[in-house]
Amino acid sequence: MGDQIHRGVELAIADINAGGGIAGQKLEIDVVDDKGDGRTAVAVATNLAKSGVRFVVGHFNSGASIPASEVYARMGVFMISPASTNPYFTDRSGKGKNLWNTHRTAGRDDVQGRLAGEYIAQAFAGKSTAILSDGTPYGDGLATKAKAALKAAGQPEKLMSKVKVGEKDMSRLIARMKAKKIDVVFFGGLADEMATLVRQSGEAGFKPQFIAGDGIFTADFPHAAGPDVAGTMFAFSLEDRDHPDAQSVVGRFRAKGFEPEAYTLKAYAAVQVIAKGIEVAGKSEPKAVAKAIR
Repeated sequence: MGDQIHRGVELAIADINAGGGIAGQKLEIDVVDDKGDGRTAVAVATNLAKSGVRFVVGHFNSGASIPASEVYARMGVFMISPASTNPYFTDRSGKGKNLWNTHRTAGRDDVQGRLAGEYIAQAFAGKSTAILSDGTPYGDGLATKAKAALKAAGQPEKLMSKVKVGEKDMSRLIARMKAKKIDVVFFGGLADEMATLVRQSGEAGFKPQFIAGDGIFTADFPHAAGPDVAGTMFAFSLEDRDHPDAQSVVGRFRAKGFEPEAYTLKAYAAVQVIAKGIEVAGKSEPKAVAKAIR
């Protein structure tokens, strides 16, 4: 998924620079890896800010974006994530003061999780549901909202549990779900753990309806999950690649042998937002740009 963001930003910058840049200035890209870890993200954010970076497209995980955002806010850096969907990233009302520098081109988990819960209650009425989370801000956000929606519909989950990030053996959890005769499994988490869950469930003869959030939307997921991935469902925003205004960009990605799935076009759009903000503000000062785009 990091590669999707990188490719999207790279092409957007190339397009802007080919058109003369912004006010005659060319954009430069500096690619770093936070490893999906909050502490690493803070270190990365600190180094980027100290090096003079003014605008960041990222991070990917909400668990990385949220702690990094505090660093960027203190050090005067504008950030826009094409993938971080935890509401707290941009909306801290009731839990603190909203930051001036956080923006997104992705949706929010409170909407995604609620809709997933409502869908399960309607499409699988009377069925036993398990809600799982990988314990990250992203996973917990999805699971909490799905749980609330199921409860509101009068169909509370039969099992709620956590899956550790990086977990390789889910046999105990699968056995618990089999024993409780779970029909539907909703997972708040990313592709690696979901693939392990689906694959090992199939191997154990446990084949419920799996439903997840947008975190599993990768080209590698179906292959890693194995043959029992058939029928797995997940929530995602409307397909960016189908938008009429995106066809030129999509075509150029494909000409390079890259399929711009998931977060690629959201990353491209994030750069466009920054460029437009600088244009409207008349300068590249991050706080002025943030004010301009709002």
